[in-house]
Amino acid sequence: MPGISSGIHIALQAILAHAQTIEVIEHNVANANTPGYRRQSAILEATVPSPILAAHKGMGAGMRGGGVRVAQIQRFNLEFFDGRYRSVSASAKYWEARRDILLQIEATLAETSQDGLINKLDQFWNGWQNLAGDPANLSLRVSLLDDARVLAEGFNRRWEQLQQIRLDQNQAVTSQVEQINAYADEVARLNREIARVFSTGERPNDLLDQRDRVLDKLAEMSGAVAHEQKNGEVLVSIGGHVLVMGVQALHLTTRPKAGDTPMVEVVWEADSPPQTVNLPSGSLKGILEVRDQVIPQQIQGLNTLAGQLIQQINALHSGGYGLNGATGLPLFTGSDAITMKLNPAVDAESLAAADAAGQPGNNAVAMAIAALRNQAIAGLGNASPNEFYNGQITSFGILTNNATQNSSTHGLVAKALNDQREAVGGVSLDEEAANLAKAQRAYQAAARVLTAYDEMLDRIINGLGLVGR
Repeated sequence: MPGISSGIHIALQAILAHAQTIEVIEHNVANANTPGYRRQSAILEATVPSPILAAHKGMGAGMRGGGVRVAQIQRFNLEFFDGRYRSVSASAKYWEARRDILLQIEATLAETSQDGLINKLDQFWNGWQNLAGDPANLSLRVSLLDDARVLAEGFNRRWEQLQQIRLDQNQAVTSQVEQINAYADEVARLNREIARVFSTGERPNDLLDQRDRVLDKLAEMSGAVAHEQKNGEVLVSIGGHVLVMGVQALHLTTRPKAGDTPMVEVVWEADSPPQTVNLPSGSLKGILEVRDQVIPQQIQGLNTLAGQLIQQINALHSGGYGLNGATGLPLFTGSDAITMKLNPAVDAESLAAADAAGQPGNNAVAMAIAALRNQAIAGLGNASPNEFYNGQITSFGILTNNATQNSSTHGLVAKALNDQREAVGGVSLDEEAANLAKAQRAYQAAARVLTAYDEMLDRIINGLGLVGR
């Protein structure tokens, strides 16, 4: 007949299986707020049944069940959602990086405040217009010299600040390259551990969570994509070039950019000769584009405007005469935005407003310089100075607005996709509480069965007497 030992074994198996189920639930609850954690579930299955022995025929029908066991610890995750999320988050971080730097540049240019260059230009032109109305007025001459100095310093300061922002982003590029290399090494290390665990028939769920978090970061920074292999390892690439293959990580590095020192470019360290990294998306691409395209365009625009102003104003001022008869003096020195300075040789007396000596009421030069405000200049694309700079600021504003809108749009899509991932793999405390109650009741029932067998054995051993009496 069926043995008591088999019943004890089934009850014990049930206790152990449901105890492990409770441990998994406890692990889920403990990591309910852990970023990137994917909930796990103990999958129970019936063990292989055993046939009825010939001697026991007629004492039971069919094959005897062997109880229950934990078949595997399932991890709730969908690779499809991971791939979509990483693609969108890489785009979101790309636009976010551009937006942050462009807003910083916008604050530096300060064109919406009284410190804007347009205001300084207007004040400078108004100063010449006022002087033309009273060429011999020393107070107006002193004020105009101060306006000229402020204008030159405005160009200087903007050039310096733009260049400093560019240097700051250059440091950010180096920092991100180092971080990407560290993440690549981490993925290679996890690949080794995950493949080893898979080879034993187990599932390294927590290690997979760790690797997915690192892959998310790699995608955000560089637009990296990952493809899982049959042995559990992932192949990671950036722009079609392998970053991680199995347990080997290839590194990025930086080198001085030809013709643009001290800027650096990002290349593949192992390639000979080193090849430039083709970044499909991510924050690093956003930083590089603003550093190498947008900021140089702004600096070039400042240099062009400053150079034309220096050339046009000096040509008129050098041919004019001051109250003291001085002539041939340029109003500005330098040739671009960073070198533009008020000529220290020019004072209130020598400021040229007349086109002839000994005529303090002559305002011909002052009128000619004031007229530059609305004069089309070939070197500025046949635009006036104010029109040229307004056009540059407008184009920059469109870039900033575009980056802001795209950052918001892609960020919302990335959040929606992450919410979908969490709906599949996130921990619900209500659901875990329900599962815990079920597992606890099953554990208690199995323990009660084991107690029943204990009582049966006690009755057989201690209650039936001794053999031979």
